[in-house]
Amino acid sequence: MRSLADGRCLGLVGLHAARTACPEIGIWLREDVHGNGIGREAVAAVAAWASDAFNPDCFEYPAAEENVASRRIAEGLGGSIVETRSNSKYTSVVYRIPNSRR
Repeated sequence: MRSLADGRCLGLVGLHAARTACPEIGIWLREDVHGNGIGREAVAAVAAWASDAFNPDCFEYPAAEENVASRRIAEGLGGSIVETRSNSKYTSVVYRIPNSRR
């Protein structure tokens, strides 16, 4: 994703394991663009594209437990928590987001 104003990278959004029943969507955004709806728009766009291209059952979306904004992205797309994961950096909650095309 690039800013139209200055061409700088705003962040990244990715789809992992695209041909599985429940691929994972991940996102990273520059801190100075948080709170502008860019994350939700990017995740929704990838989910819509992947729904048409691969027709998965659902999507997984991990978010750091303390990252309320990221969690709101998943919840806004109908996601619900299905598990918790921990690593040396943080604990994450994993949302399952339904395929809205089904």
